[in-house]
Amino acid sequence: MKETKDKIILKALQYFAEHDYQTVSLNSIAKGIGITKGGIYHYFSSKDELFLECMISVVDKMKEFSLGSMSENVELEDILTALFSFDNIFKIMAESFDIDFMNNYYNYSYMIFVGMKKFPQFREMISKLYVEMQQGLEFMFISYAEKELIRKDINYKLLSFELIALVEGAILVAGFSKEIDLTEVGKDIVGSTIERISI
Repeated sequence: MKETKDKIILKALQYFAEHDYQTVSLNSIAKGIGITKGGIYHYFSSKDELFLECMISVVDKMKEFSLGSMSENVELEDILTALFSFDNIFKIMAESFDIDFMNNYYNYSYMIFVGMKKFPQFREMISKLYVEMQQGLEFMFISYAEKELIRKDINYKLLSFELIALVEGAILVAGFSKEIDLTEVGKDIVGSTIERISI
């Protein structure tokens, strides 16, 4: 039973990522995986409920990737590189959900915004994720500063916020401009941050 539910979520997420939310129908999702619309209703009471489950899946994967890379036992440059390796982030997302997010940042961003507008609980999940990411980065910066590996005279709470904003801002801008090379942008941000905090 869980396997069928997971298939529905994956197929729905693919459709929601590739098309406007309003144009996606439960019939098309059901047809895409070879079940009836009633089969979807066995697991989800509505398209909204299914969409929310899809959005939760995305946040869970984002959380796993972003927070999973933070550890005191990892070099700071490696952590920042993981945070700004957009190709790798979207590759992992693509492999997890069988969706090629890499070629369309706009669709990914749009889907997230629709989710936040429709569901206050999803907006709260995103907000909580950002807070956890910021706190995780701040804790790590402080830890490295205490070991005298980086400068101590920097507001690491603010720096952590800036980095999270840069991650999201870069993805959003790339959604509107095909000329943005996120791989190069990510490398430049990492280099600039390391230079800024190095002793």
